Amino acid sequence: MAPSLGSHYHAIASQMAIYRESNQRLAQAAGLKPGMRVVDLACGSGLTSLAALDVVPQGLHLTLIDSSQSMIDEARQNVGARGAEATYHVADAITVGQLVSEKVDRVLCNLSLWYFAQPEEVLRELRKVIKPTGRLCFTLLGSYFNVGGEVVSPYWALVKVLHERGALPRALPDVDRLPNQRSIEGTLLGAGFKPLSFALDEFDAPDEELANWLRLYPIAPGATRAEAAEKSLALLESARDEVAAWKPRWRTVRFEAQPQVNPEEILLAKFAGKK
Repeated sequence: MAPSLGSHYHAIASQMAIYRESNQRLAQAAGLKPGMRVVDLACGSGLTSLAALDVVPQGLHLTLIDSSQSMIDEARQNVGARGAEATYHVADAITVGQLVSEKVDRVLCNLSLWYFAQPEEVLRELRKVIKPTGRLCFTLLGSYFNVGGEVVSPYWALVKVLHERGALPRALPDVDRLPNQRSIEGTLLGAGFKPLSFALDEFDAPDEELANWLRLYPIAPGATRAEAAEKSLALLESARDEVAAWKPRWRTVRFEAQPQVNPEEILLAKFAGKK
């Protein structure tokens, strides 16, 4: 019996430096404390929540949301008893305002926010559920982000090599067409958030890292996920030396933002529940 999508993803992603490091840094930078209500948006197999529980082992009230039932099943199994206060939802990110009944202290979203079909609408929904003093903390993959400099990601290098060979119909977008810090902060402002911080993180890319990436996200067509992955790995094998010549490294960018609030919201938050 073939493994489920969730278990397949977790078995690979949990071994990858890009996921381990980005989740750890996101959780460590979020200022988590016991008693906080935290949404893990696009939670996948629960890796971000597990990183949060490494920072605060007890007392977090976690809400895990993903559009895949298989991912939620895997997240529930992986977080398990460590997340005694956790709740789980199979839902589109754009419905977060309907799912979260109490305002939350943090929303964590690792390597996913700009993949949503309507990220601006998701941000507006998040604005409704985050406390005035709360924070939105998210990361994006540097392959799809204009961060300047000469460093390229392993995936970017592979796609460029294969595109130049004619093995792929298109490469990644030109760098000047990619999102950058200013454009994303502008989107945050338009959705009612005040940008607080921006950081660039860089990680080594072990030899097997790119192969694992292709097992999760094949670039070759195939009748099944396994066939697509097998074809993608064959393409990688044929291009290893050319990819290595780029000396690639993983890059992620990390943002923190806080709801822009008016005086009335501040007063309501301060005196909520008081009589």
